[in-house]
Amino acid sequence: MIIHIDRSSKEPIQDQIRRQVIKLVRDGLLAPGEKLPSVRELAKQLDVSRKTVHTAYENLSAENIIETRHGSGTYVTPLPSVVIGSNLGTRDEMETSIENQPPMRWEPYGFNSDFFLVPPSKSKAGKLIKFTMASPDPGLFPFARIKQVTTNMLWYPKEFFFDVGHPQGYLPMIDHLEKEMALNGIPMAETENDILLTGGFQRALTLVLDRLLKPGQKVAIESPTYTGIMNLLIAKGIEYVPIPVDDEGMDTDYLGTVLTRDNIKAVITVPTFHNPTGICMSTARREHLLRLAIRFRVPIIEDDWARWLGFDGPTPPPLKTLDAGGYVIYIGTFSKCLLPGLRIGWICAPSPFALTLVYAKLGAESSEAYFQQALLYEFIVRGHFIKHLRKTNKEYRKRRDTMCRVLDEHLPAGCSFHRPKGGFTIWVKLPPKVLSVPLLSMSRELGVDFLPAPFCLPSRKDTAALRLAYSRSSESEIEEGVKILCNLIRDCIDDPKLLDSGAKSWEEL
Repeated sequence: MIIHIDRSSKEPIQDQIRRQVIKLVRDGLLAPGEKLPSVRELAKQLDVSRKTVHTAYENLSAENIIETRHGSGTYVTPLPSVVIGSNLGTRDEMETSIENQPPMRWEPYGFNSDFFLVPPSKSKAGKLIKFTMASPDPGLFPFARIKQVTTNMLWYPKEFFFDVGHPQGYLPMIDHLEKEMALNGIPMAETENDILLTGGFQRALTLVLDRLLKPGQKVAIESPTYTGIMNLLIAKGIEYVPIPVDDEGMDTDYLGTVLTRDNIKAVITVPTFHNPTGICMSTARREHLLRLAIRFRVPIIEDDWARWLGFDGPTPPPLKTLDAGGYVIYIGTFSKCLLPGLRIGWICAPSPFALTLVYAKLGAESSEAYFQQALLYEFIVRGHFIKHLRKTNKEYRKRRDTMCRVLDEHLPAGCSFHRPKGGFTIWVKLPPKVLSVPLLSMSRELGVDFLPAPFCLPSRKDTAALRLAYSRSSESEIEEGVKILCNLIRDCIDDPKLLDSGAKSWEEL
């Protein structure tokens, strides 16, 4: 049961609770006979006094909407008056006038999806240089090698390519990933950790969260963070608590305070080549994060999306390599280093939980497409994957270097950025008055597109920062586009009134 309290409202909190419970019952989101949270549970969830919740429940009980059963709890009454009186009518009315019944209401099932898709952008410049998508460049997709491997597979097709497979995934591919994880320092002995394949990162995270969380429980996420994580949590109705990120990664001191006071049941982190900042979490922070997980018995979900996208020396080992107690659930993906549309990721989790995930996956979807998993495996064992990484990383490094160089040369005073050692993104911090949304509307007019701050911030509020992605732009586009953007930022710093001509909110873009 999700209730939102507006502490700035003149309406008493107990009346806000009563009103929202009535709406949930009327809309069918609380069914007759369904159990409600106890007074203590709801008071803790909403951070209000028990007396406030008790008063709201008493009023609802007096209106025949809920009832308290001694020794059992509080429930929606079998025939709540709000449903009978407001929506359904009598049984005779329903049987005799079906055509006159009110239409089904779907509004209660919606959610705020304002930042799920980037609206189409227009430019008076005729062309648009896009620094928005942090994903592989289609111009670098290994089509020839994929065609070769696919042709060989289809020339001698095997039954299991198109049959229902094992829910854990294609076993040769799992064996390969187990060796990969072991080489990275993660113990893969029997009973320690196991792997299962999934349909990409989002599917893996969904599978994990479905098993970890119960309604009303929260997760801690970084701020800023990858917008896909926030979108998934919003779509699933999971509350999240933002944890600041600085030059060493997630602020684990702040996290410790949050874990002490809040109902946090999981921590989601991107410790290596963080999206959007590009920062790698320091060893000290990683160790502190694990100590917090042990102290509060909270699992950590590690998003290691850019494992193969390091450009400057060895990539830091996964956070899970420090995990002696089995607190870290590791998620990897091939979407960012190979083909986004391939949709293959994997989970490396402590064996007992991994087995639970396999059964949950079996119950929900049986298995993914075996042909794609077998295709990926063949692509890897034939040596094409490592060759592809050498080629693409060399190109992405050039693009990263070009963007950093142009930013160094042209970004005005008062601005800053972190030079990433891998991944696809750079987080640019601006002077306080230069907000990203009005800046974006002006930038688009000049032919340059970027991702504004609200897409990366859990608060969804605009601030003086923006994300640039270099993976899909050529070096010449980066050179041209970043210069235009830097000159615009300089103009706005010199004359803040220029920003008044830009959009005031995301909806206006």
